[in-house]
Amino acid sequence: MASFKVSPKPHADVLHRVFDIPGHGMTRALAESILALDFPEADAARIEELNIRANEGELTEEEESELEAFININDLLAYWQSKGRQTLHQSA
Repeated sequence: MASFKVSPKPHADVLHRVFDIPGHGMTRALAESILALDFPEADAARIEELNIRANEGELTEEEESELEAFININDLLAYWQSKGRQTLHQSA
C-alpha cells in the first residue's frame, strides 16, 4: 500500500485568509455553518469502503488518490471545525 501525503497546511493558510473576514476573524454565523458541514452519507460509505480495501492492501492507484482526497478534505474540515468551535467559545 502506498503511503499518503497529507498536507493540509498550504490549503489551511489560504482558507484562513478567506475566512478571516478582512482582519476581524470568523463570524459566529460562519462558525456555525462550518460546524454543520459533514460528508454526505454516500461519501461516508465510500470512505469506509476505501479504508477497508486499504487495510486489506487492495486499493488501485485511482482508489488511493480518491482516499487521499477524502483524507485531505477531512483534515481541512476538522481544522476549520476546530476554529469554528474556538470562535463560538470566545463569543459565548
